[in-house]
Amino acid sequence: MQLANEAPSPSVNTVCVGISHQTAPAELRAQMRFSAGEIRSAHPRIRALGLSECVLFSSNDRTELYAAGYEGIPSVDELVRFLMSEKGGESPIPAKSFFSLKGGDAVEHLLRVAAGLDSMIIGDTETLGAISEGFAIAQETGAAGFLLQQIFAAAQGTHDKAKARTLISDGAISVSSAAVELAQRIFDDLTQRRALIIGAGETAQMTARLLHAKGIGSLAITHKNPERASQLAATVGGTTIPFDAFRELLPGIDIIIASLQSEPHILTSRSIKEVGKSRHGQTLFLIDCGIPHNIDPFAGELENVFLYDLDTLNLMVSESIAQRRAHAPDVEAIVQEELKRLLSWYSSLETSPTVEALGKVIEKIRSEEVAREIHRFKSQDRKVVDDLTKRITERIVQIPAEHLKMGREGRLPDRLQNVSLVRKLFGLDSREDDPSDKQ
Repeated sequence: MQLANEAPSPSVNTVCVGISHQTAPAELRAQMRFSAGEIRSAHPRIRALGLSECVLFSSNDRTELYAAGYEGIPSVDELVRFLMSEKGGESPIPAKSFFSLKGGDAVEHLLRVAAGLDSMIIGDTETLGAISEGFAIAQETGAAGFLLQQIFAAAQGTHDKAKARTLISDGAISVSSAAVELAQRIFDDLTQRRALIIGAGETAQMTARLLHAKGIGSLAITHKNPERASQLAATVGGTTIPFDAFRELLPGIDIIIASLQSEPHILTSRSIKEVGKSRHGQTLFLIDCGIPHNIDPFAGELENVFLYDLDTLNLMVSESIAQRRAHAPDVEAIVQEELKRLLSWYSSLETSPTVEALGKVIEKIRSEEVAREIHRFKSQDRKVVDDLTKRITERIVQIPAEHLKMGREGRLPDRLQNVSLVRKLFGLDSREDDPSDKQ
């Protein structure tokens, strides 16, 4: 795992194989998706292929397996065949639906995925939850060792920096998220508000889940099909209202989201005006996701009524996506920054450069202290003091140096971890950036 023109790094093979929205349609991605339990049970079979470390994660738009081997690694074809055998079933998944990356390319890909650059919708960080879950399971089962722990920590760090420094994940990316964003602009605190969703289709379901996640005070569902209303209400802790009775309860509702197809003007301007009389000037927020309009557009002209339709919501989504794309170059720079840091750290795990850096640190401390106190000694004794302290520090450095070199004959992951520990304890990486240490 190294970049061109960099110092050679320890001999560790890293690889990523997977399936994503860029290589396969939705039905194949759904077939390949692993649940948390399936990931956990698959680890022993993955390790049996001869892998030292592995992390497997799965989301709506991708399933990816990251593997590291200290003494060789199975071929990409073998790893692909493993995934196909786990999820192929009666409908085999074509091998061409999979992709593979090795070394630094695999690491860079993970960082881009975590930052939202490789998502179906740019900036969408849903996959980060899957990455975190897969990594947590790998830690529980012991499948994530020293190397993958560092790589996946870098992925989380890349996401955090992208979110803190850019707007790559800001703004609504769907009609439902735009509707909830507008509701928050109008009411600020949704925990004290009552919402009614008229409908039970995909948009209604997603909006209900988002309102529930935002802590909406109460949520009611109504639909011509009571069973569909009950099913949706059960998933979001809501209640149901009979379709032929929901109008009677509107005075007690703050947010109404209508999402029925082929149901023009189920709420007329006149009926909304009557509702307003019972609300005594309280704000009423209306979202019309219906085709054709479920709510009379003239209702938006009424006092204390805010009405938004699909055109407004789609415009918000378009503006958000354009904003995210504008921030993509900044996120790419963060990815490269984190990748360079990670690969630099990895290259530093060679034993000889670490021993040399440790010697320089201790010699710097010795020379500074001798220079500070040497005036206390007679001139004829000063060389003796200088030579004596040099021999002491050389012997001190020799102790960890011998242990690190002995580790070269042992397990590679142990040696890498020992070298990393020495560099951390003595601050060798931070000191290499200090100009005073290079004088």
